[in-house]
Order: sequence, then structure tokens, then C-alpha cells
Amino acid sequence: MTDAASSISNDAVIKRLPVPKRQDQLPWVISASCESCADCVNVCPVFGLEMWETEDPDYTIPWLSNPDACIGCAKCEEVCTWGAINMTSFVADARERLFTKRPHGLSKELESQEYCLYSNADEKVVVIACIDCKLALDGVLKEKRDNCYVLRNAGNTISDCVIRSLVLAIDVLGAKEIILIGHSKCELRHTAAKELREVLVNRVGDKSLNVLGKPFNKWLQIAVDPVFQLKTQEEALRKSELIPDGIKITGLIYDEYNEKLQRVFGPESNP
Repeated sequence: MTDAASSISNDAVIKRLPVPKRQDQLPWVISASCESCADCVNVCPVFGLEMWETEDPDYTIPWLSNPDACIGCAKCEEVCTWGAINMTSFVADARERLFTKRPHGLSKELESQEYCLYSNADEKVVVIACIDCKLALDGVLKEKRDNCYVLRNAGNTISDCVIRSLVLAIDVLGAKEIILIGHSKCELRHTAAKELREVLVNRVGDKSLNVLGKPFNKWLQIAVDPVFQLKTQEEALRKSELIPDGIKITGLIYDEYNEKLQRVFGPESNP
């Protein structure tokens, strides 16, 4: 056998080798970026992805229908030219999303989780939301907006400035509830922290950037999973001695796909 033939044969053997199973990652589909090409479905070696129908009969998106089969090979992420698939390490939340947020197939479960923000329009609340313009709060708040104090920052994170504003809203302005609103298609989840750090170093110098006091990605506080982010924020609020123990804290996800609020935790509303 020639060296060339041997090389081809070895390459073929390598391609047939099983991909090591990685149980710590699953694909996360960003439907707003999807172009319905189905390349990810076709490249999946374990048939874990399927194209699912949506409320628009002419539009389908890929969905992780079989998380137990997924080996975390990331071929779906690599083949997607639109950036519509990210691998997430928050496997538990990806599994939960499979059974509660399918595009069309489990609409009854979605309806049972729908949250009515303005059920008690007279009660003052504080809303913490992301700066992303796709999260259009006027449409979310509706008649509740007259009794709502809104704080917006990147990734709706809990910073010292947010805590300060919450203290004023609760103890001075009389707010009775903190409502955290994440959303399913946040553009900040695609932030390349390393590249952003290089931009800032070029702007202010590495020495000035070091005054942050923590690793840059920790300082950014940008999470790839909106549900995980909400739970982290609730924990931060509960740990703060400046926030009253009895204050209600509700975590909601706004799904731009169906324009509905879904409750992740906190008291249920009464539509």
C-alpha cells in the first residue's frame, strides 16, 4: 500500500472513531437567529436534533428533542453559519427548556406558565431588566407601568448601584415586590469577553483595567443561560442585608418568540 493510500485509510479510520461523550454540554437554539436551513439537524451524528414547527406554518426551527442521546460534540454549533446554536454547560436548564418551551408542540404547558404582570396594577413594584432593545418593556408592562420603577442594565445583573436603587424604591417609594425579567434572545449572551477586554486595554491600558478587582469575565457578569442568570440574581438579592427579608422576588422570562412572560420562581399571578 502506498503512503498516500495509507494516509487516506488512516483518515477514514479516525473519522469513524466514536466521539467522546460530554454530558456537561447541550446545544441551545437561538430561534431569532435561525434561518431554518436544517444543516445542524443533518450533521448531528446521534439524531438528537429535529426541525420543529412553529406558529408560522412556513417557518421551522431546530430543537434538541433527545438530550439523552446528545454527546456534546458541538457539530451543530460548528456547522451553523448564522450563530443560532450555542453549546451550554447548564444542562439541567437545557433539559427543562426541552419540556417547557418547545416552539409549538407543548403549547398547553406554556399557557399554564404564562404570567400576568399587571394582575395587581395598584401595587408598586421594581423591575430589573436588560438593556437589550428587543426587550420592549412598554409592551410587557402595559397598565402596570404607572406603578413600576424600572432599572435596566446589561444582563439585568445585581450590582451595588442596583442594590442602592432597590433600597430607595422599597424603603422610600414603597415598592412591595422585585421583579427580575430575563429574556430568551439576549444579544449579550454572544459577548466575546476576551475580545472586549482587548478593546478596553487598548483604550485605557492594562493597568487601569486591573482596578476592577476581579477577572474581567466575572466583572461583566454576562451569563449564557437566562434562567440560570435569574436564579443567580435571586440568590444575590436574598444574601444582601440591605434588602428586606419579606420582600417578594419574582423571576420571569420574556420569550420574544411568543411574546409571553413565563414565571421561573416567585408568587403566582392572578390574571
